[in-house]
This record gives sequence, structure tokens and C-alpha cells, in this order.
Amino acid sequence: MPKSFLLPALLLFAGATGLEAQTDYYARVGVIGASKLMRDVIIDDISVRPSIAPMLALGASLPIGPGYRAGLEATFASGSYHQEEDGVESDLGTLRTGSLLLGFDGPIVPSLRWRVGAGAILYWPSEDAGIFLQGGTTKFLAGFGVDYRRPVMTKWDLMASARYDYHRFTTEELERRGFSQNQPVSRVSLSVGLARGLR
Repeated sequence: MPKSFLLPALLLFAGATGLEAQTDYYARVGVIGASKLMRDVIIDDISVRPSIAPMLALGASLPIGPGYRAGLEATFASGSYHQEEDGVESDLGTLRTGSLLLGFDGPIVPSLRWRVGAGAILYWPSEDAGIFLQGGTTKFLAGFGVDYRRPVMTKWDLMASARYDYHRFTTEELERRGFSQNQPVSRVSLSVGLARGLR
């Protein structure tokens, strides 16, 4: 991740020791799906798209006002991606993504909270080939979502989350091949996990 995205993490949690009792931690597992990373219909109908992949999300937040919090959420996903050309699909290997978002959340109704954030997403493939011949890429990422929380233990909540995020995608190899425009990419994820209770 770019160093500029690590600075908010340091600033946010610099005073976390004194607010440890108010710090919210969570971990979730789930699945994530994304739209096409690349499509070319000028000569042949060619597209590259990730498969639905398992994901892990880790996060923490601190209060910034009555009912409102600011925090960081990191996600990691690893799955296959494939190319489709004139109806024929071929496997391109493994594609991993990692993201870090600085976000804010607040209440909608009891047990349901909204969340918005911005940060970066990093793509790193299992091998430098195809559209990643020059290596992976890092892009700006923005997203929003909702969290449902229900107490299951004295200090822990069951947490179910839905997320949507958006970024523009390109790689050095695509630019070298003459793809001058970035491809808009949408991702949707569903996950469940445990969160340290806000009570």
C-alpha cells in the first residue's frame, strides 16, 4: 500500500491506548465479486474478469461523536481470474487484492449502521503475465456499506456486512498496448464475523 495511506492509520490510533475501552474491533469472512477488469470490442470481443473469491476483512474504529465512529478497514481476497474471447474462456491463474479504507460509520436504526470510506486497492497476480505483464497496480478506491450487529456474548456481537466499492482500473501493460482509458470496476461483498461489542 502507498505510504500516504498508512499515515491516517498512525494518526487515528496514536491515542488508542487511552480509549481502549471504546475501541471497536472486528473480523469477518465472506465472498466478493467484481465486474470486468478489461474489455476490448474493437477487433475481437475480449474481456478479463475475476471470479467470485473468498475474502477476509479486519477493522477497528474509535468514537468521534455521539453514535459516530472513524476507523480503518483492511480486506484481502484471493481467487482465480479468467479471459473470455469470442465465447471461449481460459484460466489466467490467481489474482490477489488487498484494500485499505479510512471510513466513517453511524446509526441507521438499532443494530444497523451505515459506513462510507476511501482508500486504495492493490492488485497482485500470481505471475506477471497478460494484462499484468509489467506487474500489479494500485488504485484509489471508494466504497459504502451497511453492518448488522446482534449481541451473542457479553462483549461480542455477530456482525453481518454488505459492501460496495468502486475504482478505475488499468495497468502499465494495458497502457503500453494503447488502452488509454481506465475501466470502471465495481465490487460487491457479503460477509459475517464477530465484533467487539459497542456496549
